[in-house]
Amino acid sequence: MAHIEFRTEQQEAVFHSPLENMQEVKQHLEVRFDPLTGRQSVFNSAMEGKAKTAFPDTDFDYLEQRAKKTEKECFLCPRDWKKYTPKYPEELVPTGILEKGETALFPNLFPIAPYHSLIRVGDKHLRTLDDFPPDVLADAFELALEFVRLCYAYDPGMRYATINANYQLPAGASVIHPHFQILSSPLTSTHHDLILQKSAEYWEHNSTNYWQDLVSTEKELGQRWIGQTGQAHWITAFSPMGQNEIMVVWPQKQSFMHWTREDVWDLAAGMSHVFKVWYEMKLSSFNFSCFSAPLDEESPYFSCIMRLVNRQNVVPDHRTDDYFLQKLMHNDMIINRPERLAQWMGEGFPST
Repeated sequence: MAHIEFRTEQQEAVFHSPLENMQEVKQHLEVRFDPLTGRQSVFNSAMEGKAKTAFPDTDFDYLEQRAKKTEKECFLCPRDWKKYTPKYPEELVPTGILEKGETALFPNLFPIAPYHSLIRVGDKHLRTLDDFPPDVLADAFELALEFVRLCYAYDPGMRYATINANYQLPAGASVIHPHFQILSSPLTSTHHDLILQKSAEYWEHNSTNYWQDLVSTEKELGQRWIGQTGQAHWITAFSPMGQNEIMVVWPQKQSFMHWTREDVWDLAAGMSHVFKVWYEMKLSSFNFSCFSAPLDEESPYFSCIMRLVNRQNVVPDHRTDDYFLQKLMHNDMIINRPERLAQWMGEGFPST
């Protein structure tokens, strides 16, 4: 039996509002706690219908102008991109870089881990979120898995790996051209360490895997359940870490060492759909991180998970959506209720 609590606390803010002729208004607040970590996010019901104040729609004309302006200087664009990319030592990657279809993997020029790779996701300099075909995504993720395994075989101390992305400048990307990033390290990031630790504690207390329990509970409740592609289960996060967070859970896959080609294609199919729905919501920017158990051990307490979140849309003079609440307090603000987001995502979701 699952031991998962979807905890909320109800609060109220009372003040005289100039938007209501200085009448007294009451705004309802709902604080949500992540069932595993306790991390908080807060939803203000008054934000419904006013989300564009904090999260304006993408200015697609401006986005295209930015893309045209930067394309000529883009080192990832097709003309002669290989001239400007670093290469790995032959003993790690015999060809220096890994290639599959339009995608390619090579070292990051400014690494933040001992092995920090960049994946060029296709030839196109600009892709709106309705233009990430599953085959291009699958090729990119296949390269990521190939490198993680090559790296671990070459240097077994690199027992922790994540697959990540910053897409578009508001998400922290330094270039517009789509690209993913792989970090292989002897150390975990702070969040990676936290979820491994909390998952192990849940296993010790309940003798079950938290992520398997989460999937079965969310599927039964149906409020945040989106669908399933193969062994990948898609849900909206109860207490999101960012805007419109989508979680992917592989209950039977402890680490990247257990993934198959089918898992990659199942991920690509679901991700392509998520991006298309985000595009329909007039969104343009995202981050994701995919987490694995340690590559060198059996970890029945953990399952691979991915978190995908939106960042501020591309508009002239955009404001950031990441400030003291997220950076220093490690809380977040909810603009779209996860239950409503699950309904949007569930429409036409692919089943494989």
